[in-house]
Amino acid sequence: MFVCVRASVRSSMEVLWLCYSSPTPQSASHLLTLLVLCLSLAAVTASLLFHWLIDLLKYNVQTALVAVGIYAIAVFILSSLIHPYRCAFTIIFPTSFTQQGRKLLLSTSMMIIVLYVLPNIAANIATLTHVVKCASEKLSQSLLSSSELINTIKDNIVRRAEESKYESLLQMLCDFKHTTHINVSEVKRRLHLLSQRVQEDFSEVKSQVQDLKLLFSRIFAAVFVLYLFTESVMYLRSYLTSVRFDNTYITGGLRKKGAEKGIVVEAKDVKNGVNSTSFRITQKELFKCLAPAVVITLYLLLTISLIVLDHFLYYLVKLGVPWISNMPSTNIGININFKVVEVDIRQIFSSNCQVELLNFNRTYTALIPSDPNVCEAQSSKLNPSVVTMLVFLYLFSYTLLPLEVYARRIRRKVAASFFQAQEGRRVEFLIKKIKIKQKERQNEVFFIETKHQDKEVFGMIDQL
Repeated sequence: MFVCVRASVRSSMEVLWLCYSSPTPQSASHLLTLLVLCLSLAAVTASLLFHWLIDLLKYNVQTALVAVGIYAIAVFILSSLIHPYRCAFTIIFPTSFTQQGRKLLLSTSMMIIVLYVLPNIAANIATLTHVVKCASEKLSQSLLSSSELINTIKDNIVRRAEESKYESLLQMLCDFKHTTHINVSEVKRRLHLLSQRVQEDFSEVKSQVQDLKLLFSRIFAAVFVLYLFTESVMYLRSYLTSVRFDNTYITGGLRKKGAEKGIVVEAKDVKNGVNSTSFRITQKELFKCLAPAVVITLYLLLTISLIVLDHFLYYLVKLGVPWISNMPSTNIGININFKVVEVDIRQIFSSNCQVELLNFNRTYTALIPSDPNVCEAQSSKLNPSVVTMLVFLYLFSYTLLPLEVYARRIRRKVAASFFQAQEGRRVEFLIKKIKIKQKERQNEVFFIETKHQDKEVFGMIDQL
């Protein structure tokens, strides 16, 4: 029962693929099947495109619907009417799992790092620098705001001068007798307004950075699609114009053609030959995966180092900012040494020419309060979805290494099924190469055997 169902499904799939890959429909039913397949392909890819435009590229619904509608109509018409376009569009899917797809994944990872990780690192560094600068300025601002201590010092000096009862000294200090008042609330208000303006400027810059990120994402998406389609077209062009291009696979058709001409086809008869009739990965194909694996690993190490640096800075800001901001109140001491002397011209040549009018020497202490709310700052944490996306991209890049082998085989089989005449010419080219190589191998064996026989004959003559 299962075997019958499997055979029926396989037969139906072969009929559908024949209708899809044929240059011209063979009947009305084939034409209808082709139209249905092209319409289904356009509908499925258009729905994926709509989800991409809405969720990832943040287009509005109206713009996305217009773009998806134009795309679906163009894909349906072109794939229904133009056979090479239908082949190139189909080749896009296996091409995305080859080296080109891996390059795009690594490029996407680097773009995410540039647009998300590096700005987050810069934001944490800027926050830490701001807090250190604010903490150093806070002490000086508190000292300047402490006008009571300054007024006390001046009052004591003036009162001491009044006690001395020197008129000249009082006249000299008359301008000094006033109260210094610093409007701390006004200073704070102005600083608050200034911080609001700076915050608005930063918000505007942040908004521009977000717009720039979205713009780069949209440009990269367009380049991604265009690059895949261009690679598919270039592969199809090389396949149709050169019988040597990507012609190293030992297919079932090649073995059948060789059997008709009495030739046993083996993978060693073709340079870098690969037996594509089995799922086994050859040793050469496995070795080809090592170099890309090393490249992916280097990119991964760079990404891990940047993410670790970002997390280190985040926790440094998170733990260091409260510690720096919550510095305890500080006791300061000011030593005032104020001396006023008068020179008596009549006794200028004697040692007692200087008369001391005032000698004020006193030490004052004050408490500089600490305001933890002055240097408030918020650390910037990297969005976990960014890390998740990077992990997915690198895991998928490593997964593509073995899948690339099968993707290359599928891509070639797709091109061969669409252009069977070209595939026949490529098979004939391989048959001729295999014939020549087998003849050369037989000549080498015959030459070695003849040489061995000649040595035996000369040995017998020497014995005689």
